[in-house]
Amino acid sequence: MDAADVNVSELIDQSRLNGFHIRVVGLCACLLFFEGFDLNAISYAAPGLAKELAISKAALGVVFSAGQLGLMLGALVFGIAGDRWGRKRVFIACGLDFGLATLATALSSSYSMVIFWRLIAGLGLGGAAPIAITIASDYCPKRVRAALTMVMYCGYTIGGVFAGVVNAYILRFGWRTVFYTGGAMPILLAPVLILALPESLNYLISRGTRGGEIAGILARLAPGNHAAAGSRFFMEQAYEKKNQVPELFRGGYARRTSLLWMALFVSLITLFSLTNWLPTLLTGMSVTPKQIVAITATAQGAGLLGSIAAARLIVSWQPFRVATIGYALGAALLLVLGKFGSSYAAFLTIYAFLYFFLIGDQNIMNAMSGHIYPPRTRATGSGWAIGIGRIGGIIGPTIAGALLALKWAPSQLFLLAALPTLATAAIIFLLANVMAKAPGAEPEGGRATEPVSE
Repeated sequence: MDAADVNVSELIDQSRLNGFHIRVVGLCACLLFFEGFDLNAISYAAPGLAKELAISKAALGVVFSAGQLGLMLGALVFGIAGDRWGRKRVFIACGLDFGLATLATALSSSYSMVIFWRLIAGLGLGGAAPIAITIASDYCPKRVRAALTMVMYCGYTIGGVFAGVVNAYILRFGWRTVFYTGGAMPILLAPVLILALPESLNYLISRGTRGGEIAGILARLAPGNHAAAGSRFFMEQAYEKKNQVPELFRGGYARRTSLLWMALFVSLITLFSLTNWLPTLLTGMSVTPKQIVAITATAQGAGLLGSIAAARLIVSWQPFRVATIGYALGAALLLVLGKFGSSYAAFLTIYAFLYFFLIGDQNIMNAMSGHIYPPRTRATGSGWAIGIGRIGGIIGPTIAGALLALKWAPSQLFLLAALPTLATAAIIFLLANVMAKAPGAEPEGGRATEPVSE
């Protein structure tokens, strides 16, 4: 290699963690924090919204599913858009979209308006996550890439905790206050992202960006490197301007892509049904509003601890093995919850342990959704995996609403939810075996070399 050539992939992987890495991960986590707040806040606002607008439980399920439909479409569309038009630019646009649409939700005066604006907000919410994964992955050394992406995803979980704590105080002012709060925060973050978040190096290099900008970023990422503005910068797997979706099924990726999509689809049937419907279910169980906030906030806090524990485990263990065990334990806890969760104390304890596993494992799957693909297809791969998973997030709350309309008891719904959770564990077990047979494709956190054909 000529002295003027700079292998940026190698430079990133050899870099030591510093403030620049933390800044990139932290800024991505901030937008995910607001996403976590919004997606959890809708469940707190739901009882008041339904009462004021005279919405039935079955119709409320459609409101939840409208947001999930937007999440699905946003993940599919904005993942590709980030690969084509710049990940930073599209990431900021996603934040502005769900911020403005959430404010518009607060101004809604009819059932149809709420559905429309939740759909529009979902587009930005769905697009933010895969692009955040891509930006963080592009800048983190391979040896800690999976763990740092998991830490970034803790922003989403912390947002859920914050939603519970804040809504305990602001709900007294009405359900619209929830959306005013959730909409304002990402809009205020946008100027910070414009000034402080760097564009993906993979994108800059693939677009032939002037060397001075790239050299400046590398000077902060790896202080002491001698890359000059006149150097020729390259990455081992640079982005190519073409439709990347077919690439997810070529070169040894077909089986792992299919299994990843199935796992995310089935897992979100359970998770979003629980997240969206829990306050309404607990209200029907004669749990007080303060107790509802205590349960949901405690569960989100347990989920945060589960995410931190999972981030530590996947440094040494194969990530999909960790997720398999966690989902199997989650299925068992749902059975216990359905049988023995009738008292407040029992429900609080069991549900906290349930979220410890479900949130930690879901964050593993979200983080890994981009890491099993090369950089050139990472945003598309992550976006489509999360987008397909969101279909489960649409179906789950809709089915739960229909069953509640048929007078199903909460305990019956918890028992039923164990089935898709156990199925998720089985699918991820198969995915782990596929990855083990192709060790070159191990996601970061274990082994990682070049992919091989299946």
